[in-house]
Amino acid sequence: MTHEDIQTQLAYVPVVENKTVLPTAHVVIGGMGGSALGAEALVFLDPTLPIKIYRGYGLPQHDDGSALHIAISHSGTTEEALSFAQAAKEKNVPIAAIASGGALIAFAKDAGIPFVQIPPSGQPRNALMYLCRAVSTLIGREDLLTVLERAAFDEDAAQKDAERLAAAITGALPIFYASDKNGFLARLARINMNETAKMPSFDNVFPELNHNEMQSYDTAAPEEVAALARFILITDSDDDPRIIKRMDIFAELMRERGRSVTELSLIGNSRAEKLIRFWYTAQRSAGALAQKRGIDPDSVPLVVDFKKRL
Repeated sequence: MTHEDIQTQLAYVPVVENKTVLPTAHVVIGGMGGSALGAEALVFLDPTLPIKIYRGYGLPQHDDGSALHIAISHSGTTEEALSFAQAAKEKNVPIAAIASGGALIAFAKDAGIPFVQIPPSGQPRNALMYLCRAVSTLIGREDLLTVLERAAFDEDAAQKDAERLAAAITGALPIFYASDKNGFLARLARINMNETAKMPSFDNVFPELNHNEMQSYDTAAPEEVAALARFILITDSDDDPRIIKRMDIFAELMRERGRSVTELSLIGNSRAEKLIRFWYTAQRSAGALAQKRGIDPDSVPLVVDFKKRL
């Protein structure tokens, strides 16, 4: 993922086929893995958005059918997303689709439902802004397209952060922690480590982790596992001061116990700029780790093998 790739995605103008008036007071997204990240990114930009992410087959329990349902599958072949779209159509609830092709686009065309066909871009985690902008268009929030288009960041500084992050977690177990409102970014980083760098990685949020997970790194059993932990604190000057204090104390306690803590500050004049810069940093860091290990950053052979066996 290069700076130019990001700019291309930020300039992408989604086109809605089979366009019709859609209810947008409530939205249910049916998507898995990286395909759902675009909707999560949109909620990161505007936490007031009435969007619920559903990761499963069929429709959510207690779904009354009044919400706009959007099936998302980057490849267009994800069976959970297809199941979601088919169930919505069968129950005659408002449904739209987003994919780069595959069975989901074929279904949308055949069913005559609104859809956006995004450009193909390898893995869904690499199509974050294509997906985000497609969702934004379907729910009538074109204003967020403008916000994203104006997002800019210092490429050299972000690359240095990526290199610093890669150096901190080489051969280790990266654990990304953020405030609850920035939890999406911790999850985004973890997914990139899992899929791009092929590394086990975990994420959690403050203040919840202070009430349970934190204790496991005191007198850990087994210590060999805890010793691999590399904490990456995603800090934000706009966080609640009480959360900032919690992060500072956590870092102090972990360092006193010999644990590794690296702070990665969110930089930008808006949520959009912080999102884009962090995405670039996480992508570049995971890609560097994959290159260092001599593995393909874009392939996901285990996921492919698993799907074949289904």
